[in-house]
Amino acid sequence: MGFFEGFVHPGLLIGTTLAAVPLVIHLLNRQRYKPMPWAAMRFVLAAYKKTRRRAQLENLILLLLRMAAVALLALAIARPFIGERSPLAALAQSRRDVVLVLDASASTGYRADVESTFEALVERAKELVLELDGARDDRVRVVLAGARAKLIAWRRPDEALSVLATLSAPSDEGLDLAAALGEVVRLVEEEAGGAGTTALEIRLLTDLQRRNFAVELPEGGVEGAAPVLTQQLEALAKFGARVRIEDLGPREPLAPNLGIEALELASPLLGPGAACDVAVSVHNFGPTVRAGVRVTLVVDEDQKLPYRPIDVPARGSAKAVFPVVFATSGPHVLTARIEADRLAVDDSRVQVVSVPAAVRVLLVDGEPAPEIENDETGYLAAVLDPPRDDEVLAGSQSAPFEARVIEPHELRDPSIDWSRFDVLVLANVDGLSNDVVEKLERWTASGGALILTMGKRVDAQNLNARLFRPDGSGLLPAELGGRVALPRRAGYHRVRDFALDHAAFAFFTDERWRPLLTEVPIYEFALSRPSSNARVLAHLDDDLASPLLIEKSYDRGKVFLWTTSIDPEWTRLPESPRTLVPLVHEWLRYAARPSTTPRNVAVGGALVVEVESFPRNPSVLDPQGGRRPLESEPEPLGPSAWRVTALGSSERAGLYRIEFEGAESEPLAAQFDAREGDLERLGAGEIAALHPVFELQDDGARSSGDEREQPEPAKGELWRGIAIACFVALVAETLWAAWLGRRRSRA
Repeated sequence: MGFFEGFVHPGLLIGTTLAAVPLVIHLLNRQRYKPMPWAAMRFVLAAYKKTRRRAQLENLILLLLRMAAVALLALAIARPFIGERSPLAALAQSRRDVVLVLDASASTGYRADVESTFEALVERAKELVLELDGARDDRVRVVLAGARAKLIAWRRPDEALSVLATLSAPSDEGLDLAAALGEVVRLVEEEAGGAGTTALEIRLLTDLQRRNFAVELPEGGVEGAAPVLTQQLEALAKFGARVRIEDLGPREPLAPNLGIEALELASPLLGPGAACDVAVSVHNFGPTVRAGVRVTLVVDEDQKLPYRPIDVPARGSAKAVFPVVFATSGPHVLTARIEADRLAVDDSRVQVVSVPAAVRVLLVDGEPAPEIENDETGYLAAVLDPPRDDEVLAGSQSAPFEARVIEPHELRDPSIDWSRFDVLVLANVDGLSNDVVEKLERWTASGGALILTMGKRVDAQNLNARLFRPDGSGLLPAELGGRVALPRRAGYHRVRDFALDHAAFAFFTDERWRPLLTEVPIYEFALSRPSSNARVLAHLDDDLASPLLIEKSYDRGKVFLWTTSIDPEWTRLPESPRTLVPLVHEWLRYAARPSTTPRNVAVGGALVVEVESFPRNPSVLDPQGGRRPLESEPEPLGPSAWRVTALGSSERAGLYRIEFEGAESEPLAAQFDAREGDLERLGAGEIAALHPVFELQDDGARSSGDEREQPEPAKGELWRGIAIACFVALVAETLWAAWLGRRRSRA
């Protein structure tokens, strides 16, 4: 190993170049000119020859002092390292650079005793910082690691101690170890410069939760790609870095813990007054069965339901089901709780559910008929508005749908308030006027749902001219073509496939009920060519796999095209109530559902609500009762809608409320990742096998409480000695130049 290491530094290159400036000036001053004989100069030359040797030596000393001062200054700025086996090792100063990575994930909130794991992590970090010497110019960087890595201290040890004193509790997030090590890689690259090696001491203080060290593919990655965590470890290995892990978690390899992993609706919400089931799923992360676990459910923070006892198997789940009736439509808050244990964050869970109001449907009948079996709108009206004694509505205080039937010419009636309807169905309608088309566009853009069904009165060419645009900007989601009709005796078409993930087909995703949709005969339909911004939700089984149901978004609203009819002449769908009723109900519920942002987000996610009146003085109320104003401006969505976003507000799991002056508050829930409650830990052998960069702290030192030995740095710095030498050179140059000046002036 040579005298110095780590010399590749821009300041060093510039400084050594500047060190040559005095030499260049000296050489330029020696430029020779053409001699001119002059009698009087003979005496001057004779005297000069006597003192030339001494003057040259004096000037050389002055030149060397000036060059040394500049060169030493450059070396001090470059802060060179020397190796431990270098002859200059005795002159080096061993400055320490430490990076502390603190695991601030929710699992570190576990309390094995009085002290939580996170509190133990912070205390251990303080101990390590106290071992550093600020006067020696030791530096420490503290990275707080959760779902994101935050560099909370990056300079002197005393500053790091001040920051650590403010940490009292972990986050409610999981640990993204790859993100934390990515921040460490950035620090290593910054410190190493172009040297290719690093002197940083890296320590990871953690509870060794197994899931944090899982190797996963990067987002959007393919099989065989290097996992993100492995990429960061390889980057550290390239610089010769080591990550020393200190395990401060619970002593058991599998600590006991119960947590609520899900709070969900077990049956659909039909509307206010209709009963539904709410299921609370509890997971046992421990190694033994937990019997008689009490589960409670609170509705809207004031209605506490009787608890349900359940037995939860080891490493398994169990559900408690509660019947709930919501009296009003709109958002409602559900809070599930179990008895508190050593990890409190997963002992409760909040879910915000939206109870739908009755879906208001306007049916436009393009071909009225006195008999219901000849009137497709009549079929739809009967499905949406059944007799009140129907068993589906037994015990309900309100019907899930409100339907009104009109004829096409009534669309121009100014007394009909379109804003009162959620869904508008144009059934076998043709001949729309320009003013009706304009009203349809405005109504749909503001959030309405428009459904068009075909029939024998529909003129495809006329409908294309009024509603279709080749660029996809028109209302019609597809360009209509000719009709395809099969005589009943010649056969029929069926549904070949449909979008299993779409809410309109939720009932038919169950394999038991799927044939109710896929086996219905369809004798006639219209050919279509969907726009690029439309989605085909169902195809027929003809040779062209023609679309049956097409959807597209139109500003804040939705448009659907049903390429066949509800008329018995076109399909036998009306003759199969077990198909027609669930299809229409699920489809129209989805269509009427506004395209709003979700009210339940993961911890750390953005809290967003959409309101129908201008939000004045918005503020957010967090689960701990703190309130702060929102600084972001409301985003206009249309003539009567605004979006309000509270960025960075959901740091804790629980119920949040966005409040407005003169309006009802909007509840939202930040939900804890239930997997974080799994406290299973890695063993020492597994850490060693994971990657050579990892080095597990000897557990014997931890258990005995003895002071841990710190490794002697392999490198040291000479910058202080070099700086002193530079100062000495400058003083010597100044004194030497002054002495020469006085002596030569006397001569």
